[in-house]
Amino acid sequence: MNDDKKINDGMKIREDEPSLFGDLDQFSDWSKEWQGMPEFIQNDARPIQQIIVSFQEEKDVIEFAKLLNQRITPKTKSIWFPKLQLEKPSSYVYTDEP
Repeated sequence: MNDDKKINDGMKIREDEPSLFGDLDQFSDWSKEWQGMPEFIQNDARPIQQIIVSFQEEKDVIEFAKLLNQRITPKTKSIWFPKLQLEKPSSYVYTDEP
């Protein structure tokens, strides 16, 4: 009898080997485990419009960068206008109390 299970990429998991995460059947009802967890809302961060801008000369790129007050290098593929202010994950603190 074959005790192996196939997973997505064709690899096999042997039934007689212990799982790295223990008995996963105990977590089959995820809703019990997630009681009291804070709600997570992912806002849509996609741009509303994108425009391709082409330049014939390097001086034009430099002038454009000055107008936008942003750094544009030969490797720059895209920029946000106005410049996107990234939030640092370290500015968030998670607690289990209000």
